[in-house]
This record gives sequence, structure tokens and C-alpha cells, in this order.
Amino acid sequence: MTSLTKLSLANRMLVGLVTVAIVVFGVIAAASLRQELLPSTQIPTALVTATYPGTSPETVAKDVAEPIEQAVSSVKGVTNVRSVSANGFATLTVEWDYGLDDDATVAAIRTAADGVPALPDDVEVTVQAGSTDDIPVAVLAVASDADLRALDQLVSDVAVPQLSEVEGVRQVQLSGQDTTELAVTLEPAELRERDLTAAVVTQLVRAQALVVPAGTSYDSDTELAIEVGSAPGSAKSVGSWPIATADGPVPLRSLATVKVQSVESSTVARQDGRPALSLTMLKESDADAVEISHAVQDLLPDLERTMGSGTTFSTVFDQAPSIEQSIHDLAVEGGLGLVFAVLVILAFLFSVRSTVIAAISIPLSLLIAMVGLYAGDYSLNIFTLAALTVAVGRVVDDSIVVTENIKRRAVPGVPLTPADIVASVREVAGAVTASTLTTVAVFLPVAIVSGVTGELFRPFSVTVAIALVASLLVSMTIVPVLAYWFLRPAKDRAAAAGAVGEGEDHPTRLQRGYLPVLNFALRRPLVILLAAVLVFAGTMASTTLLKTDFLGSVADKSSLQITQEMPAGTRLSATSDAAEKIEQVLAGMPDVTGYLTTVGTGGSNNAAITATVGDEDRWDAVKTDLEARLADLPDVGETTVAAVNTSGAGSDVTVTVTGDDPELLATTAQQVQSTLEGVEGLDDVTSDLAEQRPILKVDVDRGTAAEQGFTQSEVGQAIAGALRGTEVGKVTLEGESRAITVRTEATDASPADIAKIELPVSQLQQAAATEKATDEVTKKQETAADEAEAEAAEATEKQRRELVEQRGETSDGLTEARRQLARLQAAPPPAPAVPSAPPQPAAPLPTTLPPEVAKLLPSPAPTTAEEAASAVPSREEAAEASEAVQRAVIAAARSIAAGQAAQAAAAAQAQGVTAALAAQIAQQTYAQQIAQVAAAVTQAQASLEQIDAQLTALDEQAAQAGEQREQSTELADEQKAVADVRADPLTVGDLADVEQVLAPSTVTQIEGIRAVTVSGTPSASDLGALTDTVQTQLDRLDVPAGITVEQGGASSDQQEAFTQLGLAMLLAIVLVFLIMVATFRSLVQPLILLVSIPFAATGAVAALLLTDTPLGVPAMVGLLMLIGIVVTNAIVLIDLINQYRERGEDVRTAVVDGARLRLRPIIMTAAATICALIPMGLGLTGGGAFISRPLAVVVIGGLVSSTILTLVLVPVLYTLVERRGERREARRAARANPEPAEA
Repeated sequence: MTSLTKLSLANRMLVGLVTVAIVVFGVIAAASLRQELLPSTQIPTALVTATYPGTSPETVAKDVAEPIEQAVSSVKGVTNVRSVSANGFATLTVEWDYGLDDDATVAAIRTAADGVPALPDDVEVTVQAGSTDDIPVAVLAVASDADLRALDQLVSDVAVPQLSEVEGVRQVQLSGQDTTELAVTLEPAELRERDLTAAVVTQLVRAQALVVPAGTSYDSDTELAIEVGSAPGSAKSVGSWPIATADGPVPLRSLATVKVQSVESSTVARQDGRPALSLTMLKESDADAVEISHAVQDLLPDLERTMGSGTTFSTVFDQAPSIEQSIHDLAVEGGLGLVFAVLVILAFLFSVRSTVIAAISIPLSLLIAMVGLYAGDYSLNIFTLAALTVAVGRVVDDSIVVTENIKRRAVPGVPLTPADIVASVREVAGAVTASTLTTVAVFLPVAIVSGVTGELFRPFSVTVAIALVASLLVSMTIVPVLAYWFLRPAKDRAAAAGAVGEGEDHPTRLQRGYLPVLNFALRRPLVILLAAVLVFAGTMASTTLLKTDFLGSVADKSSLQITQEMPAGTRLSATSDAAEKIEQVLAGMPDVTGYLTTVGTGGSNNAAITATVGDEDRWDAVKTDLEARLADLPDVGETTVAAVNTSGAGSDVTVTVTGDDPELLATTAQQVQSTLEGVEGLDDVTSDLAEQRPILKVDVDRGTAAEQGFTQSEVGQAIAGALRGTEVGKVTLEGESRAITVRTEATDASPADIAKIELPVSQLQQAAATEKATDEVTKKQETAADEAEAEAAEATEKQRRELVEQRGETSDGLTEARRQLARLQAAPPPAPAVPSAPPQPAAPLPTTLPPEVAKLLPSPAPTTAEEAASAVPSREEAAEASEAVQRAVIAAARSIAAGQAAQAAAAAQAQGVTAALAAQIAQQTYAQQIAQVAAAVTQAQASLEQIDAQLTALDEQAAQAGEQREQSTELADEQKAVADVRADPLTVGDLADVEQVLAPSTVTQIEGIRAVTVSGTPSASDLGALTDTVQTQLDRLDVPAGITVEQGGASSDQQEAFTQLGLAMLLAIVLVFLIMVATFRSLVQPLILLVSIPFAATGAVAALLLTDTPLGVPAMVGLLMLIGIVVTNAIVLIDLINQYRERGEDVRTAVVDGARLRLRPIIMTAAATICALIPMGLGLTGGGAFISRPLAVVVIGGLVSSTILTLVLVPVLYTLVERRGERREARRAARANPEPAEA
């Protein structure tokens, strides 16, 4: 390091410019550092939320939580999975090891959760990483004279977009809004009447609501998007949508009730009793919380004017005041420490110039630390600022040693030269470097500390380390240059030159007080060692009197957090009414300036009220008063009043009870709760044991359901669809987009209504109905066929009888005609008479039969059923035909006998034929006529036969045609009836029992095992003693087999942190030892210093006991610092003693001279550090007290004891060890150079 001093002195102007640059860049960096309450850290935790509306906690745990647990547990690095299943949702907390890639782990968890195949269709899963950035920057309440719905629209359209544009804002969360929907509630009776189902109507409504992008069209150079359809603009237009039915389209309003209604909200918000909305602002990880807060506050007046309607914004929570106050307080404490440290230096050096030169390292080191923080992307928070405050007293140590040594070596009256300064620096450079490196080295093990402790204190360690390294560089470069420029030797030219000569100077008053003590210790080392052992034993015994805690609490005493829990199952509206009673109490408290109420954030039976306290000094009194008032308030459930803990860690003592048997688990958890309630110092003991709440249990008869084609899941889905409905589209009403939801039951359906919910017809039901209808039609057809066959047989028999009767009558007529014909043939022909008159022409013989007979002759066969039916003669017509045959035959016979022969003879005579010839002609004519009559008879007989055959065929054809026509019509009707048959829908009550039962309101599982957590808030400051008491009481419990009980919470976190910090201390000791070995090139001398380290705890323990400060993580960090601080001054002391020994002094003389000359710098550095930490130790301002005060107390006490150790115990140990070596060297020298024998 001396080479740096030489280089600096050779380039003094450059060093001056660098100093100015450090100041400039340091100020810029300090102004540019983002400000926040806590360091921005990524906590290795992810929150998995799964919503499954309308389901019980047991169902959520079984169907949702457990599959997700199994999936995310397989992700590499995941160490713990805890799930809480409530009504309609599950929350899983997934933890993994520190040091893993958080982004990659969260992505793997998200992939695992989204990829669970067994989840129900309605489940929605979200994954959110845990971070200190999730602490809201600000929470605002918005109230207005307008109704809540209009306010919601205003906030959504105006406030949220503008607040989201504020630089650094990651998300603006809006809650408490009143949302509405266009509800289409179907009427089951109307659907049945029109043969429709809810599913069909839902699809039709969805199709009507859909606006379809159909592509692109072009008009010249213009591209036109094609959009088919238009979104509805009113509930009336939706109600008029046509729905197709078998009888034609009908409007939707004839099938359902269509109206705009409010969606049951899951949260309710009020500001000072008025309906309000809450806005929660989250910041990005690299954003400045203070800047965001100021930007938001500056924006609010413009928003109020823009939104109008009497809109007002109220700040419920704001990080900025707490951050700014903490920074201000710590800065004040740091400034006071700086002043105290400078005064200490001035008091010892008695020189303003020397004081300024030494003290210049404080601001320069801190500014360099600011530059380092900015370069490392750290923020200015209570941890880094506390580190800077602690560093104030340490960064001056190196400069004090260098400045004091330069001043001590300066020859009065002789100006300092660069060589003089280099020589002075060389004398202490090694010791200063080693001491600084040991202090820095103790912070390196903090890197291995995991958990919240490591995340929070890592920036603290980095800040202190940068400041200390900067102080070393400043002491080796800038301080020598400033000493050369401004340090002036005393005018009194006393004889002094060189370090050895200094050891022979007359002691100062301070040294005169110290030397007797040192000489006594060196003369009686065993007494000192015994006293040291006794002190160490007393220290160890005193540790049992120490109180312990974890991190303490960063409580925001500007507000109170009231939590309210009503009985499980309480509706949101009832919880809201109960919260109003607490609001009335708050309204009557003058110290409460405002309050924001949020109902439903943790379930319908939970409410949270944040009350703003006007005077923080009155916070405790307000809390006590409020608790007393709430204790007397009836019907408000369980209430707790506390401050908001923003330390990033819990402070409650928790006991976790796990087991698979729910009854044993509940019984054991109740025993644990009763036990903790009896522990003194533990307040507000609560249990998350699921309180029994009434639920509506739909117990499906699986056998009956299966017979009807249903599963338990399908019944549940039908109920969910009927109540929750299906969102089928959007409608814009009054400028606001609302969902169109189709359901079959009102959202406030009673248990009786649930039992009456109609289930959709299953395929099995429809198949059974179709089969039944088919069977009925088949049976009907068979009956009709039998009846038709019997009727046909009867008709055929009747027709046969009639035809037989007709044939008989015709046959009788024919027989009579034949008989008459035979008589005519047997009788002689009559003699023809000669007429006197001229003969008349003979009448022509009949060429056709009479019409009656001709009608009976064969006719062409009919070609159609109609022709066949018309060709069949009736019964009367057949009878008339038979009589006509008889009449025709008789008429013909008479005609022949009476007139034909005469006519023939007369005709012959007219031709001049003789009478004989005429008689002969008449005879022939008569024979011909007889033949014609016989032919006619024969023809008639054939006609009768044809009639018989034709009648039979026509009857058959007519019967078949009628039967076919009738069968065809009946078959068509029956087939249509079968096709149109629909099964009657069943109701939920047909397949299940619907009844109210008691069930757990929540189900908690850890690693898949049921768990209950009992927690309590420590009222005493001794967390360790409280933990021991709790464990003792738990050990007395008779825990059933299969149930485990173990402590967790703050006690577990404390134990883990203490263990890791203990390991860090051991590693720090190893690193310090290695540095000292490298410095002294010896294994023995570093061991001397290591022996003194445990004695530093003496002052720390004493200081903690005297100030009643608990031993927590901040105090443990202070002990870690002491490891480096103890050896710092000892290294400087031992280094000088070794230099004296190298120059020939014996051990005793070197120890006395070195201790005497290092007395002032050792006391100066210790006093400067102590005085710099006194404001923090006293907590004068209270800023960051939870970290700075315990740390300062430990360091102050440890510095006191370590200074004594350095000045008394270290010289004794050094003398005991090195004197033996010196004696060995003396004996070895004596043997090598024996004295000559006397003559």
C-alpha cells in the first residue's frame, strides 16, 4: 500500500482532482439512489391461486389443491408446499431453496400448475412470485357523490390509466367495484313446451351475440375489414333475438327473463363509511417508492377535477413518509455520530488541521460507498442507511492511525517532506491494511446466510465493506497528500527522531495512567489470565439472562390494522353490516383521522379496516382504547388490533399440528390452543382450525344416476351451469361493456330450488324413451294387423255368401231359360199365315243383347285400384242382371214363335215366292232364331262365370289397395311419433338428496398432509424464553399416534438465522486468522488475537443486559462486526511491537513501548466509533431502530471490552508466548557463542 502513497504524493494535483470528482459523483449517486423501505429482494416463494367457483373446501382440496401440490412438488428445488382450500378457491404457497434462479423456478412452477391434466374444466390457475416489491407503495380510497357503478366506470376509465402511467408503477389494483351483467334466465316450462333444451338455447344466444371477422375486402386502393353482425346495444334488443323452434322462431324474451342485474361482489370497500373503491399501487423492482408516491400525490388533484361528481382521493397507506422519516432519522443520527467522532479526534490530536485531515475520510468514504451502491443497483433503505451510519465510526480508524503516526513522527520545526510521510505511512500501512481487511472479511460469510436474514443484511454488509475499503484507500492516498499540504510540525524542536527514539520519550498523562496497569499485568500474567477466565465464565453465564428475538418489527405507527372474522359461512352482506359497527366506533374516536374498510378480501366472513392515527405519539393509547371499545361491542365476531409489520418477516409464535385423521387433528389442535392461551407473554392466540360452516350437500345416488345415464360430475356441472350460467358474449350498455350470461336458475336460489333444477336429458334417457315409443308402435301395429285380418276374413265370407246367393239366383234364371228353350225346340213350328196386306220388311234380328245382358259380358281388366273398384257390380246390379237374362230369353222365344216366321213368309211372298217355299223359308228362319237364342244363353252363362272370377279379383284388389293405403298412412304417423319422442327431464332431487350439513370452512395441507396452525403474538420482548416455555408445555401434551406437533414461525426463523449467523462467525474467524497469518507470517501470534475474540462478547452481553435489548439478528450482525473490530486495534499494536523487536528491543520493552505509543490511536479509534454509534444506540430519532439500535448497542459494548482486551490481555498473552521464544533464542545464542574460559 506504500506504493499508492508514493504515487499519490508524486501526483498531488491529480489526487486533488480525484477528490473533487469523488465528491461530485458521490453527491450525484446519492441523489440518484432510489429510496425504499426495505431492500428489493426476491423471496423464494410463489403463490399459486386456483379458483373453482361454487365448490366446498373439501372438494377444492381433493380435486384442485392435491393435484397441483403433486405437480409443483416435483419441481427441482421446491422444499415445501402449503395449501389452504376454502369455498371456491385454493391458495398454495410454494417455497424453494435460496440461490436458485427465481425466474426459472417460478416459470417451472407455472408450467407444472398449468399442466395438471386432472383439474376440472372450470378451474383457473394463476402463479405469482413473492417479493418485497409486493408491499404496496400506496393505497388510496376513492369516494364520490355518484353511485358506486358510475364511480367504478370513472375510476376505470380515468384514474387507473393515468396512475398506471406513473413511472415505476408496475400495477394498479382496483377493488370494491360493483359489476353488472345482462342476465338471461331461462324458463324450463317454456323450453319444454317448445321442445327445446337449455344447451340448445345457450348455443343459439351465443351465435346471435357473436360478431364474426370474415376477412378483407378491397375498394379501389382502400382495404376494408369485413365484419359480420353487430353487438347488441340494449337488453331489449337481446330479448328480441329470434330463437328457432319446431313451430317457427320465437323471441328470446318468450323463453327467458332478460334483464341487467348486479353480479354478487366478492368485496366491499368503504372510506369513512361511504361506499368507495380502493386503489393499490405496486412498484417495479428498480423503481423509487418515494418518487412514485410523490408523483401519485401530485396527480390526485388533477384527477379529482377531471372526474368531478365530488370525487375525493384519500391516502390510506403510503410508504413515502415512513421511508423519508427513516432516512431523515438515520441521517441525523449519522450526522450526530460524525460530529461526535470529529470532536473525539480533535480532543486527542489537539489540532484542527490534523482533525480535518483525519475526518475527511468519513465523507469521502461514504460518498464512495454511495457510488458503489449506485453501481451495484442497490437502493437507499433502512438497511443500507444503517450500514452507512455504522460505518461513520469505522471509516475514520485508518485515517486516525495514519494521521496520528505522521504527526507523531514529525520533527518539530522541520517541514514534512514526501519521504517523511511515506516513512510514516510505511510504518503503519501493513497493520492498517490487515486490520481493514479483517473487518471487511467478517462480512463475506454473510453471503452464505440464507433466508430473510441473508436477503436483508446482504446489502448492509456490502455497504459497510465498500465504505471500509474506501476508507483504506483514502487513508493511503488522500490523507497523506492532505497531510503534506496542511499538516505543520510543532515549532518546539524537541529531540525526537525515529520510532525507537519515540519509545524513550517521556510518557504523557494518558500513558502515565495506563503504564502502571500494563506493568502490573505483565508482572502477574497468571492473575490476568485467571481474571480473564472468570470474566469469560461470567459472560457465558450472563448469556442465559439475555432476551432474544428475531428481526424485531418495522411497525408503521401512522395507522392501525383491525381484522374482523365472523363465523364461517357468514354472507358478505352480514359481514359488511358487522364491520359498520366498528366503523361507528372509529368515527367517534378523535385521534382517528380516517379509515378504509375492505370486506371479503379473505373470504365472505372476513373484514379488514385500516385506521389512520393522527398523532403517532398517541398510537399505543389509541390501540388500547380501541381494543377496550371493541371488547364491549356485540355481534362483531373476533377482532384484533395491530400495527402493520413491514419487516418482511413474521413475529408470531406458531405451532403446526399435522396428521391424516381429521378428528384427532382437530382435538389435538384445540389442546394446543388451550395450552398456548395459558402461556404468559403470548397474546391473541388463534387457530386456523377450520370452523364448521353450513354447506348445501348434494348427495348423488350413484346407482340411480348411472341407471339414468348420469355421473356425479355431470350432476354437479348441471347445478353449476344453472346457477353460475355461461357467458356467451358482451353487450355495451350505457357505454359500459357487460357480460351476457345465460342460466336456468336465479343466483339466489334456495335449497328447495336446487332440488328442482332440471337436468339435461341424458343419452340413456333418450334411448330408453325412444325404445319405449318404438315398442308401443310395434304393439299397436300388431294389434291393428290382427284386427284387419279378422275384418278381412269376415268381409270375404260375407261377400262370398252374397256372391253365392247371386249366383244361385242367376243360375235359377238360366235353368228356366234352358227349359223354355227346350220346350220351344220340341214344339212344331206354326204354319205361317198369308197376310192380305203387302208384306212388310222383316224385322232385323237383334245383333246385340239387351243392355241388361250386355252389361254382364266380359270387359277389359281394370288397370288401377280406382278402376277395379268402379268395375265391381253392386249386389243390386247383379240381381237385376240375372232377371234381365230371363226376360231376354222369354222375350226372344215369344218373338220367334209369334212373329218371325210370319215375317219371313211375308217377305218371301213379296218376292214372288210360293207359299210352300215361303213356309220353308219361315221354317229356316225359325231355326236360325232358335240358334241365336241358344247362343245368347251360352254367352250369358259365360258372362256369369266371368262375373264370378272378376268379382273375386276385384274384391282382392280393392281390399289390398285399401289396406296398403291405410298401413302406409299409419306407418308414417307412427314413425314420426317415434322420431319426435323426447324423454322427460329429471330434477336434481330425483337423483340426489339435498340437505344442509356442517363442513370445514377451510382445509389446510402441508406436503399433502392435513395441518392446523396455532399462532400467538408475543407480548414480551424475550422470544427465546417464550419459545422455551411453549416447547415445555407442548412436551407435556399427550399427542395421539399419527399426529405431530412442532413449533414454527418466528421461533423457527430465529433458530435458523442464529444457526447460520453462528456458522458465518466461525467462517469469519477463519478468514481473519488467514489474514493475520499473512500479515505476521506466524501461526502463533494470530492465535493470540483469536483467544481475545471471545472476550469481546463480554461488553456486548453486558450492554444488552444493561439496556434491556434482546439478542436478535441485528445484534448477531453486531457480534460478527466485533470479530473484525477486536483484532483491528490488536493488529496495529502487535505490528508496532514486532517492529520494535526487529530493532533489537526485548519482548518486555517492546511490549511496553508499543502499547504506550499505540494507546492514543487505539483509544481514539474506539472512542470515535463509540461516539459515532451513541445516537443510534440511544435511538434518539427512532429511524430504523429495529436494526440500528441493537447493532449499535452490541458494537459499543464490544468496543469497550475489546479495547481493554487489546491494551491489557493481548500484551500479556504476547509476552507469555514470545518470552519463551526469546529465551530459546538466548540459549541458542549462548550455545553458539560460549564465553571464553578464564586464564
